[in-house]
Amino acid sequence: MKPFENGLYLKRLRQAIDQFKLIDDGDRILVGVSGGKDSTLLFHGLTQLSKLRDYDFTVTGLTVNHGMLGNLDEYVGYCKSNGLDLMVHHEDYAKNLSHDNTHSPCYTCSRLRKGIVKRIAIDKGYNKIAYGHTKDDVVETFLMNIIKHGKIAGIPAISKDPLSDLLLVRPLVLIDEKTIIKAVDLLGFPLMKDLCQFAKGRIRQDAETLIGQIELTHPEFSDKVIQALQNVDTNRLI
Repeated sequence: MKPFENGLYLKRLRQAIDQFKLIDDGDRILVGVSGGKDSTLLFHGLTQLSKLRDYDFTVTGLTVNHGMLGNLDEYVGYCKSNGLDLMVHHEDYAKNLSHDNTHSPCYTCSRLRKGIVKRIAIDKGYNKIAYGHTKDDVVETFLMNIIKHGKIAGIPAISKDPLSDLLLVRPLVLIDEKTIIKAVDLLGFPLMKDLCQFAKGRIRQDAETLIGQIELTHPEFSDKVIQALQNVDTNRLI
């Protein structure tokens, strides 16, 4: 563990774990690793914490290579050299989904990838899956649900998979993207690249733009959304 890591992001990671009770002694945690900055820092951070005497859990990363990942070999080599236990599952389905470029196949691709991760977690005896959703993702999802669906909802820090006994945890929900970018840069990770043309949807981009505009005059907006999602006054809803 490098000296800057605790102050930069590990303190917040531990805060989320303790506050939302995300990890218990004896947990076997499978981290969904896309190879991007968020899941990479989560994988690295949890691996660092698993070595501390304060915790008793194991961590394994899983990358689903859907056929459109760049820089995979360098990423795998970096993990091996730095004590990160990474599995790679090859299932080439992304090109078929994106063949018809008249609409975005992102929803189907995401469902397939998460289904593969859950299946492998169950088959190999993991009891929790960790995903790299960040504070920014929670706030963006909150706004997207209002804009697109007319409902109030974010992303829970912990939830139960409806079709199994797996628990799904999101330890990065108190860490923002700017911090993650800085940490990954300082740690020197050779990130993977998603070569799919449908990398980010328009609604999420709209939400990012709106957050940026709000934070020009209200810099603590994202922090307040996180606070509000834990402090809902149900007596004052319609």
